[in-house]
Amino acid sequence: MTTSLLNSLLRALLRWGAAMVFCLPLRHRSHFWARACGMLFPLLLLAQLLDPLAQSTTLWQQQLLLLVLYVSFFALLGGMIYLCTDINKKGAMYCAVWSLLIAQCAYEGWCFLELQFARYGHPLNMASPWAVLVQLLSGAVFFAAVYILLARQLPYKGEYHIGPRQLFSAFFIGILFMVQAAVLDNFRAEQFPRSVIATILIGQFYFITLLYFQSELFKKSAMEKEMNALNLLYERQRQQYQVARQNVQIINKRCHELKVQIANLRKLSPEAVPPERIEEAERAARLYDANRNTGNEVLDVVLTEKSLLCESRGIQLNAVANGSCLGFIEAGDLYALFANALDHAVESAVQTARPECRVIDLLVCVRQGFVVVNIISPLRPPEKQANRSAQYELKVIRRIVQKYKGTLTLEEQGEFFAEKIIFPLQK
Repeated sequence: MTTSLLNSLLRALLRWGAAMVFCLPLRHRSHFWARACGMLFPLLLLAQLLDPLAQSTTLWQQQLLLLVLYVSFFALLGGMIYLCTDINKKGAMYCAVWSLLIAQCAYEGWCFLELQFARYGHPLNMASPWAVLVQLLSGAVFFAAVYILLARQLPYKGEYHIGPRQLFSAFFIGILFMVQAAVLDNFRAEQFPRSVIATILIGQFYFITLLYFQSELFKKSAMEKEMNALNLLYERQRQQYQVARQNVQIINKRCHELKVQIANLRKLSPEAVPPERIEEAERAARLYDANRNTGNEVLDVVLTEKSLLCESRGIQLNAVANGSCLGFIEAGDLYALFANALDHAVESAVQTARPECRVIDLLVCVRQGFVVVNIISPLRPPEKQANRSAQYELKVIRRIVQKYKGTLTLEEQGEFFAEKIIFPLQK
């Protein structure tokens, strides 16, 4: 194997390794390693097919070859990332830009080391097995550092949310970087001064830094949008408590009046209405008279409201609650906490295929100096667990728990899902 062909194959391996670095932190598709290893063959084949063109001597042929190489490898890397991980096309193209740039940095670093050995009279034999082994090992160490310091930090919660502006700016930065890489290849071939090469390397370092800062700025913007939406939802639920309290009071008052009228009707004219009709009206009145008495007015309102919701959706809500231990939580926070927790449980129960499993158990008690809140509901199907509504509900719960120095634990117990909240008891 010629040195030129070996060099091309090693560069293909570097690009494959760089793409793997950005694939590992993401959710993998089925048969991940088989897909990833399968994409290695097109990269190696492309390197072998383009190797004869590398013998061209004219400058424009070299530039055309580099353009074909960069575009082809970019397309293959983007396709590899898209086929191997659960990512959209924009995210795959964004990761392909990073992969191409990181692989080029690894290659240029090795070339710089090779050049230094040659300058001091100890040229490396790139065709020797030892040189190839050292190059592969140094590449593995470099990619491990990139994975730890960069690739794991770029996704936001394991995903890339790439918009058109971010993708366009990444393309622009990547093009400038690769243009400098092409110029650097020509400079080395023509033995340009080290000062010029150093200037180009510094410029490439700045482009990598700029791309990283761009990623962090867009990630920060996405976090701010999500936080603003969360704050809006949180404040609306805090304000909703007064409305829910008034609605529950109206329902209880009307149900009480209805039961009094039914009792009077039964006494005054028992023959006017059939007994079964009167019993049916009494059952309806008892159904809507779902007032709870837990020792905490806010918790009573939440349970009354959610009991009616569960009844309308065919869900059984079992609640054993000592609300008197929750007095240290503000009314708005307490309403938002239990409203979100029970809404999350209700949606989980609705999505359960078996009606007999549509049961929600709520426990609020004091144990060993701690307030314990335990909510058990059916486990959602895997495709429904990560929807945005469920994420917001859990984020609101987590924020309130943290505000009162509590802990939130989410557990899967067979076919059921448990939310366990523990607060230090405050008097």
